[in-house]
Amino acid sequence: MTQHGNMSRRDAFRLGLGMFAGTALAAQTANAGMPNDPKYRKRRGETKVVYLGGDQLHNGMQQEQTFRAICDKAGWRLIATQDARYVTAELLSDADLLCITRWQGGIWGWREGPVFDDGPQSDGFMSDELEAAIIDNVSNRGMGFMSLHCTIATWDKPKFHEFLGIKGMMHGPVQNVHMHDFNQDHPITQGLDDFDVASDENFGVELINPDAVALYESTGIDDKRHDIAGWCLKQGEGRIVGLAAGHSSTAWRNPNYRQLYWRGAHWAMKKEMPSDKY
Repeated sequence: MTQHGNMSRRDAFRLGLGMFAGTALAAQTANAGMPNDPKYRKRRGETKVVYLGGDQLHNGMQQEQTFRAICDKAGWRLIATQDARYVTAELLSDADLLCITRWQGGIWGWREGPVFDDGPQSDGFMSDELEAAIIDNVSNRGMGFMSLHCTIATWDKPKFHEFLGIKGMMHGPVQNVHMHDFNQDHPITQGLDDFDVASDENFGVELINPDAVALYESTGIDDKRHDIAGWCLKQGEGRIVGLAAGHSSTAWRNPNYRQLYWRGAHWAMKKEMPSDKY
C-alpha cells in the first residue's frame, strides 16, 4: 500500500494472483468427485460404467477417451478415475460394468501437495478390498468386468487370476503384434478378420478354467511368440472379458480393436450385441 492508502499496481497484481489461486483451489476442491457422493449412484434407467486406467507406463487419457466415446455412442454413463483408492465397494455396488487397465506401479504426478521430494506414490492397486469388491459384484450381483491389457500383471493376486480363469504371461518387447484366429462362434469376435496393432506389448494368457473361451490369438512380429490374447468367461452371475493389447494409443485408436471393446462391453453386461460397427 502507498502512504495515501492506495494500492500499487504490484500489490494489486499480487493480491489478484492470490485471490485467483484461492478461487481456483476452492473450485477444484468443490468439484473433486468422491466415490461416496450421491451423484455417482446409478440413476433410474441408466447404464453405469466405471473405468480405472492410467499409470506411469500407459496413456490414461487415451484410454479414458476411447471408453468415453464408446459409452457416449451407447448412451451409457462413464465414471472414470486414475486412482485405485476411489474404486470402492460402494462405487461398484450399483455399477453395470467395471473396466480396468492398470499396472501395479504408482502414478507420477498424483500427489497431495504442490511440491514433493519423493518418488511416485502407489495408490495401492490392487488392494485386497478392491479384489474382494470385484469378485463379489461380478459373481453375486452380475456386474460385468473387462480386464484390459496390463491388468493381468497382478502376479501377486492368485485368487484374482483364478477368478479371471487364466494364468497371465508377461509380454516381450514392444513390437507390432498380429491379431488372428478370431473365434467365429462367439458374438464378440464373429465376423472379425486378422489385423495388426503397431507398437504394442504382446501379453498372453493360459486358460486355466475349463469354461473360459478363447476369443483370438496374437503373434509378435519380432519375437514370434504366439499366445491366446483374448478370452471370456461366465463367473457366477456375471461375465468377464479379457483383451490383452493396449500398451500404446495405437491399440486404443485402432478401429478393429475398438470393435472388440465395443462388443466386449455389450457382452459383459448381457446386452444385445450391436449389429453396427463401432
